Amino acid sequence: MTVRGGECLGRAEVVVLDALVDRRVLKHCRAGVKIIDAGKRGDGRVRMRQPEINRLLVRLARAGKTVVRLKGGDPFFFGRGAEEAEVLVDHGVPFEVVPGVSAATSVPGFAGIPLTHRGHASVVTVVTGHEGRENPYLGETAGQAVRRRGPGVDWSKISSEGTLVILMGIRQLPHIARRLLGLGWPSSLPAAAVQWGSWAHQRTVRGTLKDIAQRVRRERLGAPAVIVVGDVAGLGKNLNWFEKRPLFGKTVLVTRARDQASHLSALLEEAGARVIESPVLRIVPLPLGPDGRGFLRNLLSYDGVLVTSANGAQLFAKRVGTSRALPPVFAVGPKTAAALAEERIPVQGVADTFQAEGMMELLGKNVRGRRYLFPRAEEGREVLVAGLTRRGARVDLWPLYRTVPVPLTKEARAALRAGTVDAVTFTSSSTANSLLGNFSAPDVHRIFSRAQAVSIGPITSHTLRARGVRPTEAAREATVEDLARAVVRAVGVR
Repeated sequence: MTVRGGECLGRAEVVVLDALVDRRVLKHCRAGVKIIDAGKRGDGRVRMRQPEINRLLVRLARAGKTVVRLKGGDPFFFGRGAEEAEVLVDHGVPFEVVPGVSAATSVPGFAGIPLTHRGHASVVTVVTGHEGRENPYLGETAGQAVRRRGPGVDWSKISSEGTLVILMGIRQLPHIARRLLGLGWPSSLPAAAVQWGSWAHQRTVRGTLKDIAQRVRRERLGAPAVIVVGDVAGLGKNLNWFEKRPLFGKTVLVTRARDQASHLSALLEEAGARVIESPVLRIVPLPLGPDGRGFLRNLLSYDGVLVTSANGAQLFAKRVGTSRALPPVFAVGPKTAAALAEERIPVQGVADTFQAEGMMELLGKNVRGRRYLFPRAEEGREVLVAGLTRRGARVDLWPLYRTVPVPLTKEARAALRAGTVDAVTFTSSSTANSLLGNFSAPDVHRIFSRAQAVSIGPITSHTLRARGVRPTEAAREATVEDLARAVVRAVGVR
């Protein structure tokens, strides 16, 4: 969508949705926005008929609400936006039209089909495949639906030398193909049909004008789909970048905490995956308490502060503020160091390896008599504390937060049980224990006989094995970037 579209969503009090809108765009909305599903589908499923939608828009506006009527594609291009705008004009309701990206141009692009090409086509014709059938929702008089017939398509006036794009025509494709062949269009003319264009489950069927309807029927392609006929349709096989991505057609479950999942999800989606986000942990900050106040008072008495996670970095920074003098701060891994830097906390040293063992190596063996403050989660491994204590150092644990298990979403649970998840990412032992705790041992065995478990490192892998799950791949470095690469190695198309 356009930047302006995102801005409007951010100000909306009510959003009235069409059926094919990707719900992920609702992330642009502010908290508390009211979402109304007014979708109509070509298979007859109707949430709200057009006269009802028209009255709803007027009623909401008259109630003083800021309303976004959110449509798939462009509202003025086969989107019935003009009809709804006319109703608003008739009722004196001010409005703004925000142009969008039509499926007519975007879907062929996701299938590698250029609509124009200097060597193939300089004319593009876009038509509706409804063939002017009677539409009971086309108009409204005195609040009642009026059955009117829309203008039909005069196929004889369309040139076979350009590019023909047919929207909403997958069910009429056999009839349309026969009509064009009867008008003398070449039977060998390339043709393609693209279902769910730009989505992770996009499907493309390619053929010629003579056999495209038969191929579509054989592959059981249905709505929503865009059909392209013309020489340019033959270029898609070589230019089909979208379906050649390594995770295309794969479904990946991301289990990170909600505020941390977006970067990993974006990396997987860029590789072509359909991502289901279901955070299985929630970060709960702990009260400062007497111990915490004591740590803050005596902060400069420590020889160093040990920070081993981005969560710890953010919460430590919140506790100490930006103006307080600090002892040397040491971090495990570049992500933790970056989180500290973002909070304007200088970092004395960064461990190259991503576990507590890396911090031991960073501090060295000569730590006898030194005192370290270790802000971390309430629950955690004791390796660092035990190791430094054996070397004669003193470590004071400062629990800043705890992780609380969160049940899987209905979507994630259903997908795992149905066997439609190709890979599950585990970013910590806690996420492994929390997710697996949703299922019995037989269910875990059945789920992971189909889905591949991908862990962020050896410690998480060890936890998975202890719970009866064999990880297929592990990140070579404990970063989300390398975790995404591990998913590609585990289930990517080679």
